Amino acid sequence: MIRIKTLDKSEVTLEQSTLDQFKASVRGEVLTPGRAGYDEARHVFNGMIDKRPALIVVCSGVADVIQCVNLARQHRLLTAVRGGGHGIAGNAVCDGGLMIHLGKMNSVRVDTKAKKAWVGGGAVLGDLDHETAALGLVCPGGVVSTTGVAGLTTGGGYGWLRGKLGMSIDNLLAVEMVTPDGQFRRASETENSDLFWAVRGGGGNFGVVVTFEFQAHDIGPQVMLCNPIYEAKHARAVLKGWRDFMATAPDEFTTEFFFWTIPAVDWFPPELHGVDVVVPCGVYYGPIEEGEKAIKPLRELAPLLVDVSGPRPFTEIQKMFDPYLPYGKIQGYWKALYMDRMDDTMADTLVDHFLNRPEDAKICPLVLHYLNGASQRVPVESMAFPGRHWKYLMEYNVTWNDPARDDANRCWTRDAWTEMRDRFGQFGGTYLNIDSYNDDGLGWVEETYRGHYDRLRAIKRKYDPMNLFRLNANIPPADHG
Repeated sequence: MIRIKTLDKSEVTLEQSTLDQFKASVRGEVLTPGRAGYDEARHVFNGMIDKRPALIVVCSGVADVIQCVNLARQHRLLTAVRGGGHGIAGNAVCDGGLMIHLGKMNSVRVDTKAKKAWVGGGAVLGDLDHETAALGLVCPGGVVSTTGVAGLTTGGGYGWLRGKLGMSIDNLLAVEMVTPDGQFRRASETENSDLFWAVRGGGGNFGVVVTFEFQAHDIGPQVMLCNPIYEAKHARAVLKGWRDFMATAPDEFTTEFFFWTIPAVDWFPPELHGVDVVVPCGVYYGPIEEGEKAIKPLRELAPLLVDVSGPRPFTEIQKMFDPYLPYGKIQGYWKALYMDRMDDTMADTLVDHFLNRPEDAKICPLVLHYLNGASQRVPVESMAFPGRHWKYLMEYNVTWNDPARDDANRCWTRDAWTEMRDRFGQFGGTYLNIDSYNDDGLGWVEETYRGHYDRLRAIKRKYDPMNLFRLNANIPPADHG
């Protein structure tokens, strides 16, 4: 028997007979503390997260997921769902409860004629890219290959192709999922359309997605990467020049502005290691010659330190961040903020934050997204995702190695984020995929979803009235108090 936490954080005993019956009903591994594989299974991306579930089930397929959901519902168990485990908030694992682990459900199937891909709920972006790229196709996704497809997609999915092809959710055709009542459901524009509306931006609130069906698109063997690197002393001029350039940039060019410190890696000469830099980075989705011409002004904003722009295989670009974000080996506290503009004073404030980062917290760049093109033209009411009308998204991605610095670096991050939010106003909400939102409560989730919040609560009440799936950016059922 085991003691296991319930939804109200009390504990119940699962008798041995119940456990034996459950184990007989699943094919995947059932892990408890001390068992071989337990520590590996509870391991997630953010090294700050060190939680110990009472029970981990490494599901082998949909049948296992159904059994897990039924067990959780019948005993009102505190339940975490792990797709890729990449969420910075760490809600893919829980202390003392049940962890539904989808890591082995990571298959990808591609139909080249229909240009569709079916992706398992435990797949990471690298799994998807590996299969589609081999066939000359791409499904718009994120920018780190170890990111879980499930969390990325249900939360939105910003990537290098969003200007022309939109976000992950904009290319999602259907999902197959297990809802909290233990039922297997398909959701699309024509089947369970309310559920489909909700999962496109509503995160893991409505059940366990076991399969994603995506529209795929043609992509050449290479795309044009814009990656000029400027010393930090030029940061203000480069940031403002990038801002002005993007005001008339074509949809084919998607960009992110990096505030970065060059790490001690072999492909940069030793004299550049530790140098603070800014990078108006981006990808041009189209002919290489057109892309090289289009990005030329971004390579002439100031004297260059180094320029690593050029044609690259898209899968190579997708792995650019991987060395700086080793899975489970960094401490991370991230905050994100949507912004409606970028005037000179705001730009100067962002540069000040960059130049005053803690010395030990420079592993990952701070990132400013320019939100343009197809991703911003989708009608805001068409799905739950709330971020369509903003112009910029700022990510304070603060990461470090020493656990003794957790409190200090968390405080710095919150102070910088709060100053940006409070000083300039007219901001609201966050991109929940890139946010340590657990510190901010339900009010921050409500502010993020804005006009969609009441509809989401009503759909939550229909599919999850007990709020079984609450370890997320939680949307409580409408009658949940």
